Amino acid sequence: MPLSLETQPLEALSLEALSLEPLGLSTAERQVYLRLVELGTADTKALAGDLGRSVEKVTAALNRLATRGLAHREDFGGRRFRVISPDVALPELIRQRQRQLNQLQDETERICEAVARRAGGGCEVVERIVGPAAVHDACAQIQRTARSEVLMVDAPPYFVGGVQPNESEFVALAAGVSYRVIYHRDAIAGEEARAAMRQYVAAGEQARVNAEVWPKLLIADRGIGLVPESAQDPDPERRLLIRSSSLLDVLITHFEHLWERSMPVEALTRTGSPEDLDSAERDPGISERDREMLTLMAAGLKDRAIARSLGITERTVGRRINDLMRRLDADTRFRAGVRAVQRGWITG
Repeated sequence: MPLSLETQPLEALSLEALSLEPLGLSTAERQVYLRLVELGTADTKALAGDLGRSVEKVTAALNRLATRGLAHREDFGGRRFRVISPDVALPELIRQRQRQLNQLQDETERICEAVARRAGGGCEVVERIVGPAAVHDACAQIQRTARSEVLMVDAPPYFVGGVQPNESEFVALAAGVSYRVIYHRDAIAGEEARAAMRQYVAAGEQARVNAEVWPKLLIADRGIGLVPESAQDPDPERRLLIRSSSLLDVLITHFEHLWERSMPVEALTRTGSPEDLDSAERDPGISERDREMLTLMAAGLKDRAIARSLGITERTVGRRINDLMRRLDADTRFRAGVRAVQRGWITG
């Protein structure tokens, strides 16, 4: 027969490994609290004898636990205490600590900005970030601190191994941060890359594609950004961190111009096998695969890039696009893209 919570030993409850120091509890307070969790209720004298500590120290620890909402006094003399269950007390204590850390971060940012304004230094407008670990950390930190909006251009250069999953984006999207991302053609080459993009869009990302978009870009809350250090010799391991300034304003304006000239990718984010896509027609003769081709074509991708992205042959792409251009009565790809938008075949 399994042991009840009241009689189950501390080791079986896996509480001994629980560290409460990050929540501001001392070693003595942690020891007293975990023992009180085992007992449910206890008087200070018995608890002191049980732990081998003085009554005064145990009483002081219990009083601090009561102040933090981890214990409750059961008598006016403060000689007997009842534990507040960890599933009630600890989450609230964690939230309190998170609020304190957020306030500390806000205050640090204000101090940093004040120092920069007063002395023209302290927080440099442009900071070099060198090395893969430092770049990864900077990308994650910028997204973790975003409160409202992230602007991103997903373009080369990439680290060895190609595009990596962006877990920070999923966390930020879940917290209500808006993401607008423009994908370079290389960023969506291959089904695996497009499947990853579908996951981001399903989580709330607004995505567009532009064949020649550059440079790689990450901006959070229009107050901090990250770009490659050099356009002539781009290196994924060398970036510039740019804080609020006229230079960052230029990058934001550049992004907005790119966004207006890029193609929404709703067609590319639909799930399903190629067979499903080819048979899922909303208009006679226009399949979801046709919409994908038209979207990529309108974004400026060439037949080879479209074929690589969709996992089909270049000859098939060329033949199908020529057929679509005839149906659209368009003599150029640009005109075909415009008319496809006008007819509602793709989103403009």
